[in-house]
Amino acid sequence: MAIDLAIGLGTAQRQTGDPTYRETLLSASQRAADLGNTERLVAAALANNRGWLSAAGAVDTEKVEVLELALDRSAADDPDRALVLATLCQELNFGERDRRDALAREAVAIARKSGDDVTIVRVLNGVHDPVNLGQALDWSADALLRAERIGDPVLLFLAADRRFSAACLAGNIDEADRCLEIMELTAERLGQPSFNWGLAFVRATRAQIAGDPERAEELATEAFQIGADNGEPDAALIFGAQLALARYQRGTMGELVPLIKEAVAENPGLPTLVAALAMAYVEGDHTDEARQLLEEFAAAGFDLPMNSTWITGMITYSDAAIECRDPRFALPLFDRLAPLADQWSTTAGPTVEGPVIHTLGGLATLLGRYDEANVYFAKSAASSERANAKFFAARTNLQWGRMLAERSGSGDNETARDLLTRAHTAAGTNGYGSVERRAAAALHDLS
Repeated sequence: MAIDLAIGLGTAQRQTGDPTYRETLLSASQRAADLGNTERLVAAALANNRGWLSAAGAVDTEKVEVLELALDRSAADDPDRALVLATLCQELNFGERDRRDALAREAVAIARKSGDDVTIVRVLNGVHDPVNLGQALDWSADALLRAERIGDPVLLFLAADRRFSAACLAGNIDEADRCLEIMELTAERLGQPSFNWGLAFVRATRAQIAGDPERAEELATEAFQIGADNGEPDAALIFGAQLALARYQRGTMGELVPLIKEAVAENPGLPTLVAALAMAYVEGDHTDEARQLLEEFAAAGFDLPMNSTWITGMITYSDAAIECRDPRFALPLFDRLAPLADQWSTTAGPTVEGPVIHTLGGLATLLGRYDEANVYFAKSAASSERANAKFFAARTNLQWGRMLAERSGSGDNETARDLLTRAHTAAGTNGYGSVERRAAAALHDLS
């Protein structure tokens, strides 16, 4: 049948890195719909998916329309309905959260009722809540265990990728490393450009965590080349995010202001980029411009869409406010982040910003809640040490030392001097320019 041939062609195009697979499968979906062939409509709709959302910061409305149509025509207890629901949930990552949550609940319920491991893994790989750590850990662990039992390399790669993100969210870097190793082995078996790209940018993420900005930038550049050659629609956007984080660690993020301003203009569906622009202004010593963006964010009610970039955006705005030393923004930001004190900040793959509790310590300092900040920084330091995350550790020691110097209680100056010296030494050794400069300035103020 011609539709079957088109689905096969589209699938082959996707697997070999030909971006025209999207149009091939959309056309097959429409032909199946016109003929009233629900089975082939569902097959074409599900094949038109690379394993994650179509593009960061946008909703592919044509794919969503096809999935909605397939949903309308599928039976309530059909396991394929669970797959359509999960894929639609994935495509609506940058859509309405309440709708995504409802889709995810129904998909998981149908999949579990089916008892079919393949269906369950495919559904669990496709649904997630960006701020529900417990759910992310439970669902990703279940999916990976089942995928290992099944042995299908595609399912295993995607399950390991999802588990990697959940492990980063939990600050469990040993588990993240285990998942990265699985991804490396399965990507080699598959030899598909899309998975090679996904693996490449996750490797860059791992270098961010290690606090090796030179290696992170090198790996991000390699990933971009693979993604661009493969026609991945968000290859440039993900590269930009990874480049910005590498330059932030190096202390040269301010140089990227023109690039980030361009990205903000080109991606209205990603308001998190405005937070990155505020941070770039801070890093370039343009605090007035950063403060203006913070004021606009405050006027909007400190509201960001609840998607996979939400935590990163809130953390970045908060870190900009901390470096601007502006307490006006501290309490609303603190209140939004406090429920997430036990996890790390991550965009579910491309970037990791470290322990949320580090930022809570900085915000508490702005609020003059020094004893509370002291506890937060101690926990952030311990979490960073467990992960052997050198940049996050140095950054925490810097802000912890500055807070103690500001509090200036009994023994605080001595402890501050020790923390700042450690931050300065680590920054000098590893090339963390802003941390080194700020630690040196704080030590000078103590003398």
